[in-house]
Amino acid sequence: MIKLQGVRTLSKIFPKLLNYIGSPAYRNNGTFVLGTAEGGVKITLYLLNELNEETGKDVAFLNEYYFHTMHHEFGHILHQTKGYPASFEQITGASYVSDSWSDIYEIDSDAAAAGFVSPYASKEPNEDFVETYSYYITLSPAQWNQRISSGGAEGKALIEAKLDIVRTYFQNVWNINLDELRDEILARQADLPNFDQTSLK
Repeated sequence: MIKLQGVRTLSKIFPKLLNYIGSPAYRNNGTFVLGTAEGGVKITLYLLNELNEETGKDVAFLNEYYFHTMHHEFGHILHQTKGYPASFEQITGASYVSDSWSDIYEIDSDAAAAGFVSPYASKEPNEDFVETYSYYITLSPAQWNQRISSGGAEGKALIEAKLDIVRTYFQNVWNINLDELRDEILARQADLPNFDQTSLK
């Protein structure tokens, strides 16, 4: 079981409010928002109307629209509480593109070639940090390697350098071993077809 320096620490940083919205929220650039984290106290998740008995057992669907988003937004809560090293931003510091991310990087491999685990990661350092974290722990080792290798060796090396900082931050600041956390998440994903969602047993 993964622990965050004890239950007291978790209770202090866990969001006080979880807000669920049925439809997505749209940005000015035409993309839609799956979640937001506000001030370290509130997480909003969107697109909940798409959850049903069928999609609720589809791991790929749940990862794309919910699990990745939940970890992404909780990652914001963590770094808003205790900041990560400035050295993370310096790895691809001149390459962040703000709200143009969806125009500049239309596919994942283009972003990976520039050292970003996803197009959205290229928006700014905070998004890059939590995208790196949330993709790493929700993808299998093979899926992760495929994603970061898709843009070539140079981009892969940049992403791996970022992951090293993310991994060290989680271990040193929150006492979380990312590899142990990923193993637990993947085990739960594999067992999802056996999970009774109606009784939560």
